[in-house]
Amino acid sequence: MTVHQTPAGIPPTIRAHIADTAIDRVTRFFNATECDAFTELLQNARRACASTFSVAATPLDHGGFLVSCADDGHGVHDPRLLLAFGDSGWDATVRDAEDPAGIGVYALSRRGCSISSRPLHAPNQPEPGWRVQLTPDTFLGRDEAPVLPDECAPHPHGTRVSFVSDWPVERIGQALADAARHCPLRVDFNGLEVPHKAFLAGAVHDEKWRGIVFGVFRDRATYRDPDLNFHGLTLEARLPRISDIDGRAWSVRADIGSCPDLELVLPARKEPVETPFLKEMRDAAKAAIWRAMAAADPPPAIAFGERAAAAAAGIDIPAAPPRLRPWRPAIADTDDWRDAPPFANLPADAMIVAWDREPPDEQAFHRAAERAGIEQRFVEAHSWLEGYDWYDSLHRVVGMTVRIVHEGTALDLDDLREARKPRGKGKGAPLPRRPDEILIDLHVEPPGGEQYTVSVPADVVFGGEAWCYVSDIQPIVAAAGKIQPHVLAALMRAGYFSASDDCSADSWETQRDRFTEDAMHEAMKLLASEDEARIHSIAEAVRREMFWLVPRDRRVSIVIDKGSVDVDIAPGERAA
Repeated sequence: MTVHQTPAGIPPTIRAHIADTAIDRVTRFFNATECDAFTELLQNARRACASTFSVAATPLDHGGFLVSCADDGHGVHDPRLLLAFGDSGWDATVRDAEDPAGIGVYALSRRGCSISSRPLHAPNQPEPGWRVQLTPDTFLGRDEAPVLPDECAPHPHGTRVSFVSDWPVERIGQALADAARHCPLRVDFNGLEVPHKAFLAGAVHDEKWRGIVFGVFRDRATYRDPDLNFHGLTLEARLPRISDIDGRAWSVRADIGSCPDLELVLPARKEPVETPFLKEMRDAAKAAIWRAMAAADPPPAIAFGERAAAAAAGIDIPAAPPRLRPWRPAIADTDDWRDAPPFANLPADAMIVAWDREPPDEQAFHRAAERAGIEQRFVEAHSWLEGYDWYDSLHRVVGMTVRIVHEGTALDLDDLREARKPRGKGKGAPLPRRPDEILIDLHVEPPGGEQYTVSVPADVVFGGEAWCYVSDIQPIVAAAGKIQPHVLAALMRAGYFSASDDCSADSWETQRDRFTEDAMHEAMKLLASEDEARIHSIAEAVRREMFWLVPRDRRVSIVIDKGSVDVDIAPGERAA
């Protein structure tokens, strides 16, 4: 048998203990704001069976306010418990249900406070009141605090805590309102009742679970919004949130009653401890959302996987109906936020657009589909719905090819673009700007079948790569195309315009207007003539830059010839 010797100077066993220096750091257990102070004092008043909590802020001669917080609870029987680090003094019922930290008064350790209390022992047996002044050094164990009799202690029983605040009275009142919003006590501030709101107010469904009441909400703003209420102390427990197909959020809040299994990080209880119980709680909260969905009229359309998970838990949520959003082409301007079209019933020949194309190609195809009267056939892909039979049975458009038919030859637009890329010093082959015909071939995959092609005639496509300059867009218009210059310019803007967010760039509106003018110039060159394009651009420049200089009742003639500019202003009409 091998005997292991403990190295010299190393004890054979160790045991947990509290270091003597721990008390020196108690002022860092709380952030020392009025918010923390009110929160801890409200919790103590509630545990002491108080029914009211009254706060008065009295201005001091030297500035600031004396904040006095009084409750009508059972009072403090033993003043030593105030400084008994970790010993709360609460009875077994409170200890088992809430696990109080026993250092709540230390929220005032940095500023100090005065405490006055009259304990309740038996009915009709008045007890003497007492008071004590606690300073930061008292909390740190450096000084003793004498306990003195106090005839002015709350009567017939209760506790008053007073401290000095340098906050404005409005800010003190707001801190109290925040701490008291969901507290079960009546709270007054300077004689007026502080508004109270039930934590689960507005819930569409509620249910009890192991000492907790879950409330399910629809379309509740959840960003930085607490979802757990511990007797008025609210915090984030990251409870589940489920979105339905229409984008409505279903969330849950938990109102804690008597739940010994729930552990909160001590002492300030700003977050829950990650325990196996917390996972069970989140699972139960998700089941509560599912049951709320199942009971809703009409029930929400949810993802196939979410519905399957609910079914595995024994909760039957109706299947999502065959409805999808109509497909809309992408636009280049990422700052132009547009509302998505609403979900709609599917046409009999619906096709899911499941490709990844750039905005210019999508804009050109959408125009072609509109001209062919088939745009209503195309719907957006929605991966959440994969698994539903009706969704999986739809045909999918997985790609598109553009054919340019010119002088009897069919050319692939992607090949033309590739040929246009600079190689060395060259610019590649020129694009046919007015070809005989343009065809967009859609590559369609049916479920479980072979891919096939659907051809759609088009009157315009774009030869330039996505995100290029206006001069490089190179619109291609079929020879028989009747598209108007302003319509072509609008398509170019939708497919290519994206405002720069550089600090030296003009405003979004100015950049958009300049792009539109340049696009109109290119459209006029292609569809009309070079001179007509110049006339239009010059007129737009005059309208933009000089219109404000022209008198409204005068005719102005501008002649530009060989670098010289002559301006003539005709006489105006004389006033009668």
